[in-house]
Amino acid sequence: MEIIKSQFEPLVQYDMNQFRKVAETFQNVDITDKETLLQLQKDTWLLGTRWSEIQSNASKIAKEYGLRKMDFSDYCYQKYRQLQELHITTRSWFRQAWEDERALRMSKDIL
Repeated sequence: MEIIKSQFEPLVQYDMNQFRKVAETFQNVDITDKETLLQLQKDTWLLGTRWSEIQSNASKIAKEYGLRKMDFSDYCYQKYRQLQELHITTRSWFRQAWEDERALRMSKDIL
């Protein structure tokens, strides 16, 4: 799959690299791997917080680079929302993996 790059990416290259790394981990995660899911929860939350911070500085950054504030702000907000959705999904998968493991342990204790 070809990576589509935005005109804004050069301004936030480090953050985009982190975003892609998290997205790749999410895409390839085993939904029964609690350790990876827990780390992914943390990473998506932290990176989402970072994108929220970038968005809050959109006016300053846009002015510095001669961009329209709303265009850059919308771009950052979309990254934030995507990470928020990944975080919610990962939390759900982690919870399910934990409950499945617990049920399995309990069924072994009964036998």
